[in-house]
Amino acid sequence: MKLHPEQIRAIVSLLSDCSPDIADRLRQKLYDMGEKTTREIHSNCADGSRAHREVSRVLRQFREPSLDMRFRNLTRDQQGDIALEEGVFALARFGYPDLDESAYKTRLGYMAFELAPRIAPDDHPVRIIRTLNHYLFDEQGFHASTHHDPDDTYFNRVIDRKRGWPITLSAVYLILAQRLELSISGVALPRHYIVKYTHNDQNIYIDPHNRGQILTANECADLIGEKISDDLFSTASNSFTLFRMMNNLRYTYLNLDDPNRAKKLEHLMHVLQPDI
Repeated sequence: MKLHPEQIRAIVSLLSDCSPDIADRLRQKLYDMGEKTTREIHSNCADGSRAHREVSRVLRQFREPSLDMRFRNLTRDQQGDIALEEGVFALARFGYPDLDESAYKTRLGYMAFELAPRIAPDDHPVRIIRTLNHYLFDEQGFHASTHHDPDDTYFNRVIDRKRGWPITLSAVYLILAQRLELSISGVALPRHYIVKYTHNDQNIYIDPHNRGQILTANECADLIGEKISDDLFSTASNSFTLFRMMNNLRYTYLNLDDPNRAKKLEHLMHVLQPDI
């Protein structure tokens, strides 16, 4: 992409004096423009300036593994399922190519560290759920999204802003549960993703999008306007959960009139699940 000198000067000026959120989006745009254009902008930045540092961050990303390779190389278990935490951060790099993944994993580790002393192995499941809910929704302030915003799917931004869709708030729940070795798994209800706590072959259904409300099977069916069936509450694989997150994000970009990003997501969805 060839830029006019005045466009380059405008980008450099904006990068020199903008908020962190705008800088994030500008780096995103630079990455989309390609390495050649980014190098041209880099050559117009004063050494040591903020703009020089910001553009340098983007240039480093061109030396990182491609998103295709990240999705192809997701770690899989013996059943072929991926690690959800690894998957959501791979998806986050679609929107934030220079993501500092280790910083967010450290934050998740600290959240699990704070929760661990509050949960005993022999606690009743309902007490454990209430402890998780109090920590996530009262102390941490996670809450439901009502906007069509890509940042409500990108896991780093969900952690930053404490806001997300049913599936991304459920992902927070699931990843913390995994770190705490709790028997919580995903349930991909039509149009509304929830989680379930399995104890002694009994399931307790939880809606993270509604502050961790505990639901009966009948209430779940009423929530989505469906009849109860044998497969309605089956456990969602991590691969399917990530695929559904990607599809939600694809629709978000279509609603935002960004078919180019939607098309790129379709390609990555095929890389993740070639048979779907």
